[in-house]
Amino acid sequence: MHLLICPGYHSPDLTHDFLQALLRRITPERLWVMPIGSIPGSVSWPSRHAPLSQQQPLNVIAFSAGVVAAYPWLMTWQRQGGKSRFIAIDGWGMPLLGNLAIYRMSHDRWTHGTTYFPTPKESKGYFYADPAVEHLEIWQFPQKTWGIGTIGDEPQSMTAIDFVYAVLTNKTLLTDGAVDAR
Repeated sequence: MHLLICPGYHSPDLTHDFLQALLRRITPERLWVMPIGSIPGSVSWPSRHAPLSQQQPLNVIAFSAGVVAAYPWLMTWQRQGGKSRFIAIDGWGMPLLGNLAIYRMSHDRWTHGTTYFPTPKESKGYFYADPAVEHLEIWQFPQKTWGIGTIGDEPQSMTAIDFVYAVLTNKTLLTDGAVDAR
């Protein structure tokens, strides 16, 4: 699995905490963390750093302003034949259109309900924190952020990191929010 992390404008310590929670659950083959000011201007960037095939998706997790920075780049990457899966965490008001596998995450139900929501064809799933957490907490503490999520079927209670893990590994969510390892 190739994974690109695009954080927003905040302390790098928060991204470090997010990565610690994530890397306890998965081990990507390649991992890049691109601070918002470093989002590559060229779509050839990944192929210079790793042998990406058309069949293997580039998984992108972006947070806050990182969603705004990563999305146009990701759309260009896909138009040029790259496969991708996009987890957009608290990308407030960013319209996420296109033929991407899009998974939206929000720090509260209000943000989830008032942010553009792709059509069922465009959206592959969503998660929102319930009870609500502060904007930066969903990024810093995804293992402690409980909420409602869905990938495909019925909404379920789970943590934010459970949702991210299920998306990245194509696992099925069970009715109690646990992840089926099959």
